[in-house]
Amino acid sequence: MQIGPYVLANALMVAPMAGVTDRPFRQLCRRLGAGHAVSEMVTSRPDLFRSLKTARRANHEGEPGPIAVQIAGTDAQMMADAAAYNVDRGAQIIDINMGCPAKKVCNKWAGSALMQDEALALSIVEAVVAVCAPRGVPVTLKMRTGWCQAHRNAVRIARDAEGAGVQMLAIHGRTREQGYKGAAEYETVTAVKAAVRIPVVANGDITTPQQARA
Repeated sequence: MQIGPYVLANALMVAPMAGVTDRPFRQLCRRLGAGHAVSEMVTSRPDLFRSLKTARRANHEGEPGPIAVQIAGTDAQMMADAAAYNVDRGAQIIDINMGCPAKKVCNKWAGSALMQDEALALSIVEAVVAVCAPRGVPVTLKMRTGWCQAHRNAVRIARDAEGAGVQMLAIHGRTREQGYKGAAEYETVTAVKAAVRIPVVANGDITTPQQARA
């Protein structure tokens, strides 16, 4: 699999998970064979850029490239500024968080809440790509199948994201409404893959080698 100029060793990726995929965990996963590992989400709030939590999450010392940083937020300009800030500090890929289902994130209209407002979601993608593309930094996007069962709009958002310049999509096979309950479904992921030309990665409930190969 290739993301922009970066050819990955394989298509096995470690999804960004706050409180889980810290630097030691990412290094371990890469050492055990993962082709790609993305940081825990980093805030787009400039007043928190120098906080201890953000500093730890943005620390990639000793990690093999490409260095991928996930950013989260709800304001297009702030997200663009956060992307630039992290690129200045070594990020080689910027990932946009549109999949986090946590209440404290969605209540601020970030994470998977963005899937409720496709125009806002697209404006964020466009702003981040506009900052990253001239610097040769690919932008990727992680999202869910939709906000709720009645509004699974991943295909539309995927098409918009591809048109705006996103170079890879990762899709969790649940809606925000589901959280982590029930089983992930991959029909929507398959539909997205058929709708775009960029790489699409399935996420959710992949816990065995057999599932990863399927």
